[in-house]
Amino acid sequence: MVLHVHTMGPFAVMRMLAHRGPRLISAHVTPETLVGSIRGTYLTIGFVRWYMRKVFDLATLILSVSEATTLELKELGVRGTIIPTSNAIDEQRIRPLSGRRDELRREFEWDDRPVVLGVGQVQPRKGVEEFVSCARSLPHLRFVWVGGIQFGMLSDARHDLTRLRASAPPNVTFTGLVPRDKVFEYCAAADVFFLPSKHETFGLATLEAATAGLPLVLTDLPCYREWLKDAYLHGETVAEFVALIRCLEDEDVRAKWAERASDTAVGYDSRMLVNGLREAYLLAAAGI
Repeated sequence: MVLHVHTMGPFAVMRMLAHRGPRLISAHVTPETLVGSIRGTYLTIGFVRWYMRKVFDLATLILSVSEATTLELKELGVRGTIIPTSNAIDEQRIRPLSGRRDELRREFEWDDRPVVLGVGQVQPRKGVEEFVSCARSLPHLRFVWVGGIQFGMLSDARHDLTRLRASAPPNVTFTGLVPRDKVFEYCAAADVFFLPSKHETFGLATLEAATAGLPLVLTDLPCYREWLKDAYLHGETVAEFVALIRCLEDEDVRAKWAERASDTAVGYDSRMLVNGLREAYLLAAAGI
């Protein structure tokens, strides 16, 4: 029997230690992922790196979600066998929602203004401050951030981000945590996806937005360059992001970038995930 874990907590470690068959772990998280997510990570980064390296080395196979993540694992000193197994999603949970766009916008009580959507935990790493700053510069657009402060008191800059939400301009809405299917509905109803994140291992929320046919405005991260190629707009500063979002106010420009994102997302559907996992399980069972 193959054991496949997706987390690195004590329960997952105990399962891996007790399991006598092949052990697989998906590398969704690296030490860099926790910087700007968990309070005080910079003070304990040495321990975090040691702990993650030990956990990854328990696995028979490590499934890396991107080449950028593979490089991080190698820099971490992971000794186990790493194979690429990209993230994928069930596109049938997202694409059909496009037919409900008008209905969903009425449900969300949105007017005709273009809606700029961000999805992720409310934390510095995700670029929430930059998101709000862009909204201040574009008061004629509606900005919606889907996601909450997931780690509670352990969240990095929790008090600062709580104040940021409270003082956000009137064209910004924070939904808090919502079910995943509701996130898909927000994607189907929005006009632009904007995520100025500072680090991602792959960008699953970005893939969901691309599958929904949203044009993408992102930071130019290595993982995005790998799978999105030239299917997204990218910037580094608030001024650059504002300029890109302004360009997407033109419906023809928006449609062009939406088509590019949607076409790219086709290659990351559920069939790809099934095939990748089947190959990984066969390799693990054969003892590599």
